[in-house]
Amino acid sequence: MDGTRIGVVIFKDEIQQFNHIFANHKSYAISNGQVQQSNQDYFNAHPLMELVLKKYTTVKEIGETINVDSTIVYNFMKFTDIDSTIHNRKAIDVCGIVIKVKDKKKTHTARGATKYVREITLMDNECHSVIVSLWEDMATNEGGELQEIASENPVISLAHVTAKKYQGELQLQTTMASIMQIYPTNDEVQHLQAWLAQINDPLKIHALTMKERIKKANKVTLHQIIHNRFLLSEDEYYFFKATVNKVENKSYIWYDSCTKCNSAISKNGDTMACRKCNIEASETTPRYRLLLNVTQENERALITIFEEAAMLYVGCPVNEYLMSVEKEENDSKYFRGLSLQTGMEFQFLIALNKKATIVNGQLNVVAEAIEKLQLENQKSAKHVDKIVQRKKIKTLQDEDEILMDTSKAKNSNTTTKRRQTKKKINCDENVYISSDDDETIQQLFKKIKKKSNSTYGSKDVQFNQEKKEKS
Repeated sequence: MDGTRIGVVIFKDEIQQFNHIFANHKSYAISNGQVQQSNQDYFNAHPLMELVLKKYTTVKEIGETINVDSTIVYNFMKFTDIDSTIHNRKAIDVCGIVIKVKDKKKTHTARGATKYVREITLMDNECHSVIVSLWEDMATNEGGELQEIASENPVISLAHVTAKKYQGELQLQTTMASIMQIYPTNDEVQHLQAWLAQINDPLKIHALTMKERIKKANKVTLHQIIHNRFLLSEDEYYFFKATVNKVENKSYIWYDSCTKCNSAISKNGDTMACRKCNIEASETTPRYRLLLNVTQENERALITIFEEAAMLYVGCPVNEYLMSVEKEENDSKYFRGLSLQTGMEFQFLIALNKKATIVNGQLNVVAEAIEKLQLENQKSAKHVDKIVQRKKIKTLQDEDEILMDTSKAKNSNTTTKRRQTKKKINCDENVYISSDDDETIQQLFKKIKKKSNSTYGSKDVQFNQEKKEKS
């Protein structure tokens, strides 16, 4: 067995004869078949020939077990080289890490035929990603298996897939001759598994792939989109920088979705239904939906982010977030983190399709990828947090010391210093405190504040008593 693949063709007159004979992962002996030149109008397992089954052809299952891993020979292509195969319709082999598996859905061809398709996203060891459309049986069989183990980020090999471009991004799709192997035993796959084990962080994986997607898109400004949209293409991806002002739906950043189409479920008493699928929903899946109010100079936008982009913004998967806010929202570091990112700058990857609208001068659009920016002339957020914390604590301690000194001063000077101190503290009240454990800082803040107020009150009593004795 040298791994040579050949397509078997059955025409309509013989389909009934061989309809229930072949099955996946079985071995067969075929005799009296007709070998002919393959039709170049279709994608074929072999570039030159195909095997046609005739009425006189015999097919017999054999007991011999064939190790598929050892029989398939791949010629893997790098993701960055796929672009060169689009125009010549050349079939290629790829391997990658599965980072996303969507639900299977029905679609209609140009001829009106109904087909099943499922999209998966692959990533290579350079963080380039590509969407692969699995069609028909592969969408159901191999795609269903991938969906069950998607959280493992399995590594797969795909043989005989073709490339196309959609909105400026490369995509792959399977053909009738395509083959998929999950966790195959070859050097390329083992190398990918070793590289993936070093990362071992789903959030980092998504962050890296989104960053690479943004790099490939066209940079624009919000002003260009809002005022000169007619100059931009609907068939390209764009990205822009903007500052987050507010999370509009901070208290409800998720919704119950349909397990088939991801649409929101409508509830009527104890009954749940999906209006899009027009069916009752016995099960639902929680799904992120964040509405970000952002600005760039004088332009405004309302950005909606779902799934991986939202998970990256929040910092955890949606189920983990729900567990963290189960008792009290403010007990959740993820909930508090929504406010901490106010004022930060992000890059947003968008498609200017029909869903992107401009209402009253504001862009409303879905962002498929985000990237948090850190300016080179700024210190890291954590470092800034620590500086602010120390500044706040020192200010409160200074207040305590000043109040202690005022008891020894004259009445006029004491009153002036008290006013200056209170003014200083009031100015610093707007200093923002944040950290990985800001609860500790807030407790310390309250402790020092309480001590300062107590000292201030006791000194007032003591001063008034001294004044009465002198009089």
